[in-house]
Amino acid sequence: MSTSFQNRMSTLVASTAASALSSHTSMTASQSNDPKANAGIVLQGYYRKLKTMKKKYFVLYSDTQDRSARLEYYDSEKKFKTNFGHPKRTIVLRTCFNINRRTDTKHKWVAALYNKDDCFCIVFDAEQDLNSWLRNLLSLQRGDDSTGDPPRPNFGSDDDEGAAGVAEKTDRANH
Repeated sequence: MSTSFQNRMSTLVASTAASALSSHTSMTASQSNDPKANAGIVLQGYYRKLKTMKKKYFVLYSDTQDRSARLEYYDSEKKFKTNFGHPKRTIVLRTCFNINRRTDTKHKWVAALYNKDDCFCIVFDAEQDLNSWLRNLLSLQRGDDSTGDPPRPNFGSDDDEGAAGVAEKTDRANH
């Protein structure tokens, strides 16, 4: 094969790829006719439920005019696309009283969503995925775009003495 033919072929392939990429990236959710593109999807992907360790397709939605921010999961991405609107389960983030990282003896990267009925846990493949999902879950649950560290629970006493003050009172009471 001649060098000039190879150069022409590589130029043709590169220009075809570039035009395909530009046409693909220029399509935004607002321009799309696909109703799923306008549904407020924040994150999506395959992860495992801790309870069964079965792989599920999770979709995280932001607040929309007609629905609150929520986490839904489906058996597969195909079922999500073909059965849009009928998830296996929906968790409205506003109903969760706590969302955090859960320490598990068998799995390193687990996020837990606690509501009044139970605790739903998702096992992630990497810490980066866990952190991204937690950051978005907490932001959507609180309903703001806050920056910085997520809020931490305060287990101190009501009079703001903190753990040191409680320990000091316990020591005085025992002596």
